[in-house]
Amino acid sequence: MALSPPPYDPLLEAVMWREGSMAGHDEIEQALARHPEIRASAVLSVPAGRGQDNVIAYVETDSLSSEQIQGFLSDSGLSERVLPQVVVMMTALPRTLRGKVDREALPLPPIHSAVPAGKAGLSPTDGRVVGGVICTAIIAVFALAFTGTLWPGSTDLALVPTPWSWWFRGLYAAEVISFGAGVAFVLLAWPAMASLRRPFGRTLLAFVAIAWLLLAWWPQDNFYRLTAKNDWPRQAALVYGFNVTLMLAALAVVAFVVSGPRRH
Repeated sequence: MALSPPPYDPLLEAVMWREGSMAGHDEIEQALARHPEIRASAVLSVPAGRGQDNVIAYVETDSLSSEQIQGFLSDSGLSERVLPQVVVMMTALPRTLRGKVDREALPLPPIHSAVPAGKAGLSPTDGRVVGGVICTAIIAVFALAFTGTLWPGSTDLALVPTPWSWWFRGLYAAEVISFGAGVAFVLLAWPAMASLRRPFGRTLLAFVAIAWLLLAWWPQDNFYRLTAKNDWPRQAALVYGFNVTLMLAALAVVAFVVSGPRRH
């Protein structure tokens, strides 16, 4: 008895196509890894409209051109169907905190109609900016709401005359916004820091320093407002816990800015 073919399953077809696409990406990356002047690579498929994708190869090198890379891949025995349509040359690929290539942070080249998958036209950088703004606003609201719980009475302006009370309210708002920005920075900013290709240790130190420069003002000011001027042990602890560490954080940022890119 003849067996009827299985019903058409678009989901299964999509999964099989994706697995084939990923296998092609692996072939390209393995071929690129054999080139002595290529330090690292990453291959992505980017929707280009009308059901088509563009395969983009990102290559970390200092001396090769995109034409040379295309020629090398063509001579590597790869089939035409897996060769990338676009080769993007970079002096440093963006990396995660663990040192792996951060594929979500790779910049999109100017390809007509190309948009990142599932991003509705937003590049990874644009997505991080939008996410950072939203995260900052949410954390700032929570910080403002919990200030009275963590530091009772620290924002009481009942005895402060107008217009000075409004100046202080502005200060309190700036502090919680800075705290929210610090949280957003910790969650989202590492790929941008790593893509600057500074030494890893200096990059990590600057990352922590910038986060502290943003995060510190909200707790610092509230602690200070509740500490008596002649409470010398607590005043000293606050000075060394906040003021001195903020100075050191600024020096770490300076060291990061003046340091050159990593050498390979």
